[in-house]
Amino acid sequence: MDNNVKQRQIWVPRMGKILTATIAFTLLVSITADAQWRSKTHDVYNALAIPPGVDIQVGDFSEYWEGVFETVKGTDGTIFCGVEYSGNVFETHNGGKWEGPDDHQTCFAILWEPEAIYLSIAVDDDEHEHAAAAAWNGDGAQLAFEMSGKRSAGLQMFLYNVGLDDKAKDILPGALNENPGGAGLVPGEDIAIVRNEDEKETYYELKFTAEELQVKGKKFSEGFKFGLGICVNDGDKGAGQEGQKGWSGWYTHSIVFGKNSENTGLVVLTNEVLAVEAADKLATTWGQLKSVR
Repeated sequence: MDNNVKQRQIWVPRMGKILTATIAFTLLVSITADAQWRSKTHDVYNALAIPPGVDIQVGDFSEYWEGVFETVKGTDGTIFCGVEYSGNVFETHNGGKWEGPDDHQTCFAILWEPEAIYLSIAVDDDEHEHAAAAAWNGDGAQLAFEMSGKRSAGLQMFLYNVGLDDKAKDILPGALNENPGGAGLVPGEDIAIVRNEDEKETYYELKFTAEELQVKGKKFSEGFKFGLGICVNDGDKGAGQEGQKGWSGWYTHSIVFGKNSENTGLVVLTNEVLAVEAADKLATTWGQLKSVR
């Protein structure tokens, strides 16, 4: 009886140490794996608030956005433009080719007010191609919203696919929230996309209301956090390069290779607004964004 007790007294602590070591090792592996694909410099986007007197209308492509693009930066002091993901600014797919930032590169900016968030995307793209019917299968953007901000696996996401037709004229139909009961984005009210063929850029402006994204109280507020994935697909004209041949953006693997809520970037709504000095000194155009990286 005493021997059995001693054995239990000795065995249980050892099991505890083994269990603790196993948990610690598992956490270390998880953290290490996580660190391999999370951006060290652009993991968190601190979104500026829309100040009183500034009216953001989807489709205006206001010069105000230029100041926002230039102001919000990662921890290394560079803007959210050409952000790397797992070591790549652009990830090729299904035989696609990439010849550098002028071929395809995504820049983005976010603003917010209590009723809605606004997303502006500027894409360097040497050719516009979208012969396929599906919005994702060519030059178009896929967006994923994880509204809890926890960014763990298996969480609900709101998903949207948006793009222009092959003539770069009309917005493709079906820019829906893919969750049951989700509403669509209304062209001219919630979404606008314009192709500037001279500058070889495509511009997106999108509005998502707190109600649409099922935010509690139907209001955004300072400090609110949510996960976001931006995947801008690329197709080119020419044999074998049509359709989804690669992508750039921000945490693209939240959308491609499955819908993965743990692979979103984190957006934090701040009380900061664009400084008047920055707005007064705007000297660039959207077509020159790549020059201010």
